[in-house]
Parts: sequence; C-alpha cells; structure tokens
Amino acid sequence: MFFSRKLEAFMAVVENGSLSKAARVMNRTTPPIAKSIKDFETSLGKRLFKREKFGMTLTKDGQELYNDLRDLYLQEKEITKKHFSGYIVNEANIYYDWGKENHLINLYQAAHQNNVQVNILRFNYDEVDEIIDYDGNTLILSSELVISERFSLQKKIENSPLGIYCRKELYDKFNHNMIELLQKSTWLCDPAFYKSSLMSDLLAKVDTTDSKSSIRQMDNIGCCLSFIQDGDFIGIIDHYPEDELNDKSLTYISLNRLLDKSDCYIYKSKAHSSVLNRFMGVVDSLGKNCA
Repeated sequence: MFFSRKLEAFMAVVENGSLSKAARVMNRTTPPIAKSIKDFETSLGKRLFKREKFGMTLTKDGQELYNDLRDLYLQEKEITKKHFSGYIVNEANIYYDWGKENHLINLYQAAHQNNVQVNILRFNYDEVDEIIDYDGNTLILSSELVISERFSLQKKIENSPLGIYCRKELYDKFNHNMIELLQKSTWLCDPAFYKSSLMSDLLAKVDTTDSKSSIRQMDNIGCCLSFIQDGDFIGIIDHYPEDELNDKSLTYISLNRLLDKSDCYIYKSKAHSSVLNRFMGVVDSLGKNCA
C-alpha cells in the first residue's frame, strides 16, 4: 500500500462502519486502528467520526475528506493489485431479488460496452450480509429496503412498473374489472414476490372474507405462458411484457393504480471500485422509460 497507515485506517473504518470490522479487514487488532484514527484527527485538527452505539459514522468534515480521497484511494488499490498480483479484477456482481428484467438488461449492456464482465445473481433479504463483495464491485436491485452496513442507496425508482398479463378474453370476461379478475383467477408469480410486502399489500386490496386468492409460485415467469394461454391464469410481473404481447390474444394491465407503492431500490458497495464507475452512469437513466 502506498497510502499511510492513518489514511488506510480511515478508509477502512468508513467502508466497514466500525473499528472492529475495519481491524478484521486489515488483519490487525482494534486498538492500533483506534489510535490511528485518533492521531489522524489530531493531526488534522478535525473530528472525522461520530462514535455511536452500533458503529461509527462520518462527520461533515469526515465526509468531505472521504469524498476527496475516495477516487484516489480506489485507483491506488487497483495500481497496487496490478503490480503485486499482475492483474486487475474486471468483474462486477449484480444481485436482484426478483424480476428487474429491463434494469438487468440495461446494466448488462452498459457493462459490456465498458469491457466489464458481469455476474447476475439472486439474493434473499435474510442473507444480505453474506453477499460477496470483492473489492466493492457489487450492485443490488431490490423491491424492499435493504439494511446493510456495506451498501448504500444509490437510487430509488418510484412507481416501478408492476402489472398482470393474461388473455384478453379473460379480461373481457370480467368486464375489465381488475379486482374481480384478481379474485377469480389463479396468480402466477415469482417466489420472492410471493414473500414480499408488495404481495401483502395486493392481497389486502383483493382478498375478502368470502374469497381468497389462488396463487402458484413460479421461478421463471417465462414458463407461465402456456398456463396463461390455456386457462384462467394471470402472470404478475414488474415490466411491460413486450415480447409476450406479440401474441395478440394477450393483454397487460398495470397494478400501479391499485397499490400505494411499487418501488425499486438500487444499492452499491460503499467501497465501490472503478470497475463499477465505468458503467454507473446508466443507473441514472433506469426507470425513465417505464411503460
């Protein structure tokens, strides 16, 4: 490392949220890390961290220093890695809970254009802390808020598409009454959506004392087409199914008017690398052209 121990300790505490976690990452004990931070604050004449019950957060001065140092620090890490190991990792991981097809395609294409290899992986909320984040190269796309010390919210896409697609004949059968369609048809949905708060909100709008929704969980919504074409089934998805609607017998109905919220949260590593920086600009455009 070309950075001083004090600067390295500062960055490690920022990225990991506590002295003990920073010490583990740096393969040191906690007291020397605490001393480095204290000496660094003394030499600068500024308080860089607020000590809290469950960790440490940056003060205004600390945040300004981190913003100034971040890009230089990440460049230094990659230069060091290149000269000591002979290569630079050129790979990013994108985790998602369910759906997110259009967002994943856009991110994959942007990464490919910038010569970044992408791994697209599923996650569940109970295992967020187990997500692999090699040198800060990870994005998370989630329909729920994610609680983690290692990831920060990059963007919230409000009113992200959520809808159903089914046979036009079935929709006409219920006189375009969305509630009745939902009550009297079998839903096909992703298992992660089945367990989500969105599902709970939807059931609260639809279920009555006399009528409970019939739901089947399907890992791959693309496998639902044969069910939808042949029976009283509806697919629940979070994108406009342009390819599926090439079949003129099918229709799409948005659920956004029925639900109070349907958002997509995009998180990135707090210690994100320049690998992510190459295509992070596309995140700003996600959600702008939702149907």
